[in-house]
Amino acid sequence: MRFFRPAAAIVLAAALVLIGSPGHARAAQGEIRGGDTYVVQGKGRCLVAFTVRRGTTGGFLTAGRCGRPGDIALTGYGGTPIGVFEASSYPGDDYAWVSLYPGWTPRGTVAALGSERIVRGAASAAVGAAVCQASPVAGWHCGVVQQRNATIAYPDGTVTGLVRTSVCAEPGTVGAPFLSGDQAQGITSGGTGSCATGGSTYFQPVAEALSAYGLTLVTG
Repeated sequence: MRFFRPAAAIVLAAALVLIGSPGHARAAQGEIRGGDTYVVQGKGRCLVAFTVRRGTTGGFLTAGRCGRPGDIALTGYGGTPIGVFEASSYPGDDYAWVSLYPGWTPRGTVAALGSERIVRGAASAAVGAAVCQASPVAGWHCGVVQQRNATIAYPDGTVTGLVRTSVCAEPGTVGAPFLSGDQAQGITSGGTGSCATGGSTYFQPVAEALSAYGLTLVTG
């Protein structure tokens, strides 16, 4: 199990405000998809990982470091409220769920720079299986699963039970969704290196977050 000291080059943890780009297209107003950007009131930007439901209430999963219970998610700085953080776990884990306000509809897809993929389920990919991350900056970044039950020590706490991938690390992807084919895999937590020099990206398994909060994945 690889363990990262706080001094390591963890490129995603401190990059909340860098998520998104001027050219990143959102879904039509009223719809929320995996890969959409949002702003946490008084904090910074993050990404929607996957849309979910608890009973009749729609919502989405995101990284735990993005917000705490009661924080408001907005469409942008000074934008329209989308929903409220109902629960969050970080450090230890790195996941949270946001319930959507009336008028917002969760859509069972993941989008990256205009390319959209349907989510069909959440079967876990084995070590060696192909996975792709939806990046709002560069579209789809793909690689393979390298290790399960990995650990990262961030400056503000340690996260365990992560999945390490060969997908190159890129600032501005905290909360980004990972897919294997049409199966939801996880929520981007952090990474080392860069897409110029190589590196790894780690995700929080989506199944753990769904189970922890009693949520159902929205599928297409």
